[in-house]
Amino acid sequence: MLKKKALFPLCALLLFCSGLTVAAELKLATSPWPPYVDENLPGKGLAIKLVTTALTRAGYTTTLKIESWTRTLEGAGIGVYDIIPTAWYSEERARAFSFSKPYLTNNIMLLKRKNDPFTYSDLSSLQGRIIGVIPGYAYGPEFDAAGNFYRVNSRHLIENLTRLQQGQIDLTLDDERVLLHDLDKYMHNSQDQLIMLPKPLSVNGLHIAVSRQRPDHEKIVAAFDKAMEEMKEDGEYEKILNEFSVHRKTL
Repeated sequence: MLKKKALFPLCALLLFCSGLTVAAELKLATSPWPPYVDENLPGKGLAIKLVTTALTRAGYTTTLKIESWTRTLEGAGIGVYDIIPTAWYSEERARAFSFSKPYLTNNIMLLKRKNDPFTYSDLSSLQGRIIGVIPGYAYGPEFDAAGNFYRVNSRHLIENLTRLQQGQIDLTLDDERVLLHDLDKYMHNSQDQLIMLPKPLSVNGLHIAVSRQRPDHEKIVAAFDKAMEEMKEDGEYEKILNEFSVHRKTL
């Protein structure tokens, strides 16, 4: 049996170690976004595997909650969650979050039918076109404000892909990897009928956003950025990218 004098320092040590464990655990939350975030993909998606690998290398343990984007932003903003692993930077968001350096690039690409001679140069070249869009999607402020083409709203990308294939719309658009993923998954036998145009409509960096409710938010960002650079140097970053690669077909 431990003597009382020995018991106190032992309890203090256990509490100290417990505090270290809690401090090193990070709660992540984001919305479904295949192939970046998906319960059924290896590592729960490309973005999640990259982020959790980097955070693990930086000495953190992680948990992940996949829910709606609205609940993700609200929860992380008030500190229920520590990190949003898939975030685009904005000045408004920077008031509530510290952002890492971008660890991936999101290219918003246009998709057309193979037999359509259309080529994209800039927004003016979309004159009179019928484009399938998803309301609320961040295509970019210039595209959102443009009025020289017609928009057809859909709830999901697969609806836009089907309408494009059937000739009900002229174009649709989404993130490059998302387009390739959905074409391969849902239209594998007919995806050759559609072609991705080579010039991006817009380009966004993908970051982790750490809630400023955490007093160590800057430390987490710095540790993540350092670990991600090390992953690029030793080849682990490229190895993970290759796990999720899908062949791109463009004009």
